[in-house]
Order: sequence, then C-alpha cells, then structure tokens
Amino acid sequence: MSVSEWPLHPRGHALECRITSEDPANGFLPSAGKIGELHPPSGPGVRWDAGVEAGYEVTLHYDSLLAKLIVHAENRAAAIHRMLRALDELVITGVATNQGFFRRLLNDPDFAQGEVDIQFLERRPDLLASAPDAERDLRIAIAAALAEHDSRTVGRSDGRTVAGSAGKPGEGEPGSPWAEAGRLDALR
Repeated sequence: MSVSEWPLHPRGHALECRITSEDPANGFLPSAGKIGELHPPSGPGVRWDAGVEAGYEVTLHYDSLLAKLIVHAENRAAAIHRMLRALDELVITGVATNQGFFRRLLNDPDFAQGEVDIQFLERRPDLLASAPDAERDLRIAIAAALAEHDSRTVGRSDGRTVAGSAGKPGEGEPGSPWAEAGRLDALR
C-alpha cells in the first residue's frame, strides 16, 4: 500500500511539553536534586510519559528530561487550554522545572495563533524571563503541607477519624487531607 492510499485523516491537535529539570531563571541550566512531591496531571486527552517518581535523585550526569506531557483536543485553542490546565495540575518539588516557561509560551497570543518560526524566542526574550508565580508557589506549599499532614495522621493507633474529614464516622479511618482542605480542585 502506498502512502497516497492510506485511509488516514488528521483529527484534532496535539501538543507536547518536555518537562525538564532546568532552571529558566538561570538560563535553563540543569537543576539537580531529589524529587520530593510528584503529582502528574490526568484526565481525558492528557498523557504523562515519565521516567521519574517521588524520591528520584536528579543528577547533572544525565539528560534533564523528566517527562513528556502530551495533550490532544479538537483544535489548537482547545489543546492549548488543556495543556495549560495540565501544567497547572502538575506538581514537582525538589528541582526547578521549565513549567513556568511553557505557561508563558502557551499564553502568548502569537503562539496561540501559530505565528511562530525558528527565531520566535529570539524576538520574544520576555517569554524566557522567569516571573514570580505566587499562585503556583501557594499550590506547592499547600501540597507539601497536606503531604506532611498525611504523614502524621496515617497509621494513627487511636482509631479516631480526623476531624472534618471525608471519612465515614466511626470507621476509624483517617480522612484524606485533600478532602479536608476542600478537595484537590481547590488547588487548581
């Protein structure tokens, strides 16, 4: 069968962000350290291909690629929206990553319209500049606090349910700290 006979027809739009342990605020130099928390995104049209997990030691001796975050949607605008949601959902602590750069790039009107070429970033150095992301820092701090809370409440020997939890009263199971904090959706 020749290529012209293939019954293939393009459908939708896909984007891939290669999540690396690089520090955009420091010229994208590699960032080494131990991954503390890792909460990958999920949902329809979202794919997370990773070779790391929480506790993984990232060194300077290997490629800085941590994972490939891939989304698919019906058109470019929907794919960009889905990727931005996935980047917001992704939590990685312990090493610097390029997530902020991807957020700035995906929010750029020229990128959204597909008006890019090989010199795009040379003309737009503002997209490379790291800006403080207070909302992101707050989500990471909440995730770390909830993980610490979880580590202190799991395995309680008194059989009590944590106050305000989503657990069923009287079952002796500590509730989820995510539920106690108003669900994971509150972090997004």
